[in-house]
Amino acid sequence: MKFIQDPIHGQLRLEDWQIAIIDTPEFQRLRRISQIGFANLVYPGANHTRFEHSLGTMHVASQLVKKMDADEDEKREIVVSALLHDIGHAPFSHCSEAILSRYLKIAHEDVERILKRGEIRDVLNELGFRIGRIVKHIKGQSECNIVSGDIDADRMDYLVRDSYYTGVAYGVFDISRLLNKITFEGKKMVIEAGGLKAAESLLISRYMMYPTVYFHHVCRIARKMFERAVEFCIENGYLKPEDLLGMDDYDIVVFLRNIDGYPSEMMRLIDSRKLFKRAIYVGIDKINITEVQRINPKRAEAEIAEMAGVDVRNVIVDIPPIEEAKEFKAIVRIENELKSLEDVSSLVRALKIAERDVWRMGVYTKKEFVENVKKAALRFFNIERTPKQKKLDELF
Repeated sequence: MKFIQDPIHGQLRLEDWQIAIIDTPEFQRLRRISQIGFANLVYPGANHTRFEHSLGTMHVASQLVKKMDADEDEKREIVVSALLHDIGHAPFSHCSEAILSRYLKIAHEDVERILKRGEIRDVLNELGFRIGRIVKHIKGQSECNIVSGDIDADRMDYLVRDSYYTGVAYGVFDISRLLNKITFEGKKMVIEAGGLKAAESLLISRYMMYPTVYFHHVCRIARKMFERAVEFCIENGYLKPEDLLGMDDYDIVVFLRNIDGYPSEMMRLIDSRKLFKRAIYVGIDKINITEVQRINPKRAEAEIAEMAGVDVRNVIVDIPPIEEAKEFKAIVRIENELKSLEDVSSLVRALKIAERDVWRMGVYTKKEFVENVKKAALRFFNIERTPKQKKLDELF
């Protein structure tokens, strides 16, 4: 048994079987996968990794399974699933997610390829774990929602951890209160009435963290520049998509720096923080969201570049998906009835509506092309130009 000092949860107790998994090369790779991509370009302290988040998620899951009516083998299975839930992340975490989806048709939750090879497969087999069962917990396909659910161990850890390392206070919520007020209906987590305010606080934290940290425009721009550089390498035969599953941040940075031309240029700009600038950056109120969601960003980039008279590689169109937070559906027990969180909380219903207001579509380019690309993008997306605000002395 060992203890690890964690800045979020204090001392984490590790048993021998957990240490055996953590010590595998496949898990140690997570020490070199940044938790929130390029957020350190905005928040210099955001250098934490998927490694410590995975340990924190395991700790939260360990606290929760104590309340669940299950045998020790099943509890261990849930805890190991929490530990391994992020082992499928490619370099820079979610910055590689679109690439995995496009070229391999997988998400980071699809961990079978990693768990069924190498040292980690042998260790899991020796410990008696069934990889198929672990995969189901991670992908939210089991009857237990501790690892992947509406309000799960993953969310409870990453919000407070990301808030701590970025230095922003938005991700702070009463995690102890929430954990204390969770019970189980069979294998499903239920939040008791006394934990409603803590659950609301988690939703507020999530709502504040997304525009401030996860979808900060600098993070989005660096992410898309990185994405384009990696796509260039794949399309031109320099990199096999499946190789990303074994690479870490250091590997991909060195790799991109050494591919002459577009990849090395993008990496050099990210390294020096001389990023593309926003030509347009608009919310749902400025566009027809239904039409925009159908647009192929590659086609949009080509047409905007042609209209602006610039190389298509200097135009990036960023149309994030609109996703409803799963947390709204978390189950709460009120007066002995089970209801969804959004049904019992007017605050949560308001947050659900407000979430759409923080969505932004961006078109990015180099500083010297901003004006031309802006004009072309406004025409392409049929966006009315916002008139400049008049100075006070111009009104009189």
